[in-house]
Parts: sequence; structure tokens; C-alpha cells
Amino acid sequence: MSSITARRKGVNKKLTVTLFYIMVTLFAASDMAMVIAMVWYTLSMTKSTFLVGIILCISTVIPFILEKWLNKKHSTQLSINRLIVIRLIAFTTILVFTLMHLTNFVIGFLMIAFVVGMIDYFTISTLEAQNTKLVLAGVLDSHKSARFIETAIQLGAFGGDFLGGVAIDSFSVTTTLTTISAMAIMFLGLLFIPQIRTTTLLPQQEQKESEEAIKHSYGSAKEIFLVILALGMIGFHIGAFNSLVPIIFQKLNTWSATSLGIASGLAGVGAFIGAMIPGLSINLLWLVTGVTVMDIALVYSPSALLACSAAFLIGFCLNQLRISFRKYLIEQSHNPRVADLLATRSSFYYLLLSGSAPMILTLFTTDALFGLEASRPLMILTSLVLGLVVIARLVMSRKTYRFN
Repeated sequence: MSSITARRKGVNKKLTVTLFYIMVTLFAASDMAMVIAMVWYTLSMTKSTFLVGIILCISTVIPFILEKWLNKKHSTQLSINRLIVIRLIAFTTILVFTLMHLTNFVIGFLMIAFVVGMIDYFTISTLEAQNTKLVLAGVLDSHKSARFIETAIQLGAFGGDFLGGVAIDSFSVTTTLTTISAMAIMFLGLLFIPQIRTTTLLPQQEQKESEEAIKHSYGSAKEIFLVILALGMIGFHIGAFNSLVPIIFQKLNTWSATSLGIASGLAGVGAFIGAMIPGLSINLLWLVTGVTVMDIALVYSPSALLACSAAFLIGFCLNQLRISFRKYLIEQSHNPRVADLLATRSSFYYLLLSGSAPMILTLFTTDALFGLEASRPLMILTSLVLGLVVIARLVMSRKTYRFN
């Protein structure tokens, strides 16, 4: 009888893990499809690169400020159940905005950007914390959990980017955003069916500890900060990709939105393949060098095919960097409270840098400063800065930290 019970528990754990990462994938797909649609339509409608940057910045920075203000009153760390409710409300709001044709006005895009930012911030911080708690519950080890969540995110990003790019070329802005929102709502509705709940085996308890006790429960604060900053700079690079590559594809190269969707999607495929190769070990210096070289190929390529190939390798290298650093943070989380703390801080730097990058970088592409051509060297500069942070982390650890 006990062996039967043990087998049932094992099956339930595998089902919970599988459903959790399927949920992560679908969340990432809907979010990325929404982002790529907003960026492309804003650029084509307003012709303003800086406005694209402002919208992307609003979509992340304001939600973070709101969360920090709320956190002074009470904890805003969410369970999966509450996250599902928030996403359902958010996508319903976006659906209402599109049906009211608010997308015909800049204010409509700003309102949608704010809602999308709320979705992204709470989704990333909550899923990262829950992923770490799977390790604390003994369901997965740190290496597998880091690989699985990155694989799920990148697989979702690939699907969202590709389908979003195709939808942009095929439908109007209202139809595209309405379709994305409606599909997201349908999926979220399915999560209310008890048989496919993904939260039953995720540990929800939290230890009440002082902030000082939490700080002493993990390793070097400086090393952890550099790892979190490196993850943030990866977000900065992604923010640069989301804002500068559309300018290069649409304004400088006059390529189609489908080409952008394919390039973004192949970046996701590269990340997916990199995460799925077992036993891979690559020096981090080679990875950041690869990102820089491929950035050069991406922005100066004379053909869309070569640019898309470069995007594939960028995704491959970036995801291995992310998995390596995420694995390190998971291993520093010795209890649920520390998992929440590190997930929140990691999400903060990631979203702050990924959100501010578009506004900062697109400002330099305005006619008042350096013009659209500046988008090419700016894209390369982001990978150089990422490389400096990674080197600083290696110097701090005094060893060549490898992805394994």
C-alpha cells in the first residue's frame, strides 16, 4: 500500500512540475506577443522612436514603483492563485481597451503599456520565487529548475514573438491585441479547473525572519549583487533588442514585421536549444564575446536571413548566461523567505534595466541627437557593458565560473 502511495505522489509531483512549466510557457507567449505588437504599432503609427522607449519604460518602471509603495504597507509577494487572478483582470482590461478602440490614440497605448507592465512585474517575480520553492521542496535540483524555467520562458517567447509578428502583418492593431487578450483569458480560465491546478505541491509557507537574519543566510553580498546586476544587464540587452531592432528592421532596412517576428522567435529557439543540451559547459567569457560578435552581425547584416541567424546565436548565448546566474541564486536560497527576497530583487533589477533601456537608448536615436543610425552602435554597446559586469563577477569569485 505504501509503495502505491509513493508512486502516486511521484506521479503527482511530475504532473505538477509539467503543468507549472506549461503555465510559464503560455504566460511568456502571451506577454511577448503583446509587447512586440505594441512596439511595432507604436513605431509605425507615431514615427517616434523615443515614444517607443517611453512606452516600454512605463510598462516596467511604474509597476515597480507601485509595488515598492505597496510593500511598505504589506507584503505583495503573490501566490500562483493570486497571480492568475491579476492576469485575468489585466487581460480583461486590455480587451476592453481594444474593443473601445483606445488603440487609435497614444493615450490608449500608454494605458495598455501600464497594464502589460503590471502583468510582467508580478509574473516574473512570482514565478521565479515559486520555481526556487520547487527546489526547496525537493521536487527538483537547482540545475534542472534553472534550465526548465528558462526553457519554458524562451519557448513561450519564441511562440509569442513569431505569432505576434505574423499577426501584425495580417491584421489591424485592434484585431491583433483583441485576439491575444482573448486567448490569454481563455487559458487563464482553464486554470480555475481544479483538475489542472498547478499549486497543490508548491510550498507556500514562509518563515518569519528578520531582514538581517535573511542577509546572513546566503553567501557574499557583493557577489550576489553582481550576479543580480548581470541578470539585469541581460534584461537591458533584451530591452535594447525590443526597441532598437524594430528601428533597424523597419526604418533602416525596410524589412517586414514578419522578419522581426522570425528574428525574435529564433532568438527564443536558440535559447531553448541551449537550455536543452545536457552536460554543456562553456566559459562565460566566450558567451559574452559571442553576444557582442552576434550583435554586430545582427545590426550590420545586409540580409534578413543573416540577421535572423545572428539572433538565434544571441539567444543561445544569453540563455546560458541566465541559466548559470539563476542557478547560483537558487543555490543561495535556503528557505522560502530568502527565495522570495532574491526573486524580488532579481526581478527589480531585471525589469528596471529592461524597462529603462528603451527610453535611454531611443533618446539617442532622435533627430535632435544622433539619429536612427545610432541604433546600430547602441545595440553593440549594450553587450559590451554586459561583458564588463560578467568580468567583474568573475574577478570577484576569482575563478572562471562555468555553465554546467
